[in-house]
Amino acid sequence: MFVEGFPLGLWQANCYLVGDRDAGTAVVVDPGQDGAALVRGRLDALGVRCEAVLLTHGHLDHLWSAPQLAGDLDVPVWLHPDDRYLWDDPAAAFGSFPPGTLAAQFGLDWRPDSERLQPLADGATLTLGGVRLRVAHTPGHTPGSCVFLLLDVADDPVLLSGDLLFAGSVGRTDFPRGSMAAQNASLARVVLPLDDATRVLSGHGPETTVGVERRTNPYLRALALPSAGG
Repeated sequence: MFVEGFPLGLWQANCYLVGDRDAGTAVVVDPGQDGAALVRGRLDALGVRCEAVLLTHGHLDHLWSAPQLAGDLDVPVWLHPDDRYLWDDPAAAFGSFPPGTLAAQFGLDWRPDSERLQPLADGATLTLGGVRLRVAHTPGHTPGSCVFLLLDVADDPVLLSGDLLFAGSVGRTDFPRGSMAAQNASLARVVLPLDDATRVLSGHGPETTVGVERRTNPYLRALALPSAGG
């Protein structure tokens, strides 16, 4: 199995290609702004065929290129139903805006093919692109935020954490429908039980591990304090 990541667009959101070179298949996770051509080029260079696009959540910096890639590659897009409203109107992430805001602000003509959407479900195990992964619904940053734990990896476990957890920080919750209480619950339920060696590949910024974040991330440290005290 291989995992390759690179930042895309104005917001430098990390896009990941995860796949099986022997099988010649892969999935694309969070293809952000203007990423379609780069992603197709990397798939070609790796000699793999994309079988699905996975979205950790519905913010524009992570789903921008998903409709184009899904059409170009003829693949489904997996998104949690609680973020369907952001697929329908990504501008809703920032509040109430008039129609045409995306075109006026970003030059984006947003008309996605919703027939390709498939629903992510908490606890589901998916086998896509030669990769098995477990889905965890982690609301907080958005209502439908999810993370993906890669199974059957040869070395340490890998968590694609989206905007739930970063190196030294966590995702913002001050956008409409965000919730710090829900995010803290998601971190406590999903991240804290993981092994320290678990690699964390997040939606922005560098790679880290659960162990490093457990020791140094102020948000995780605060959540771990009650249990540490018995």
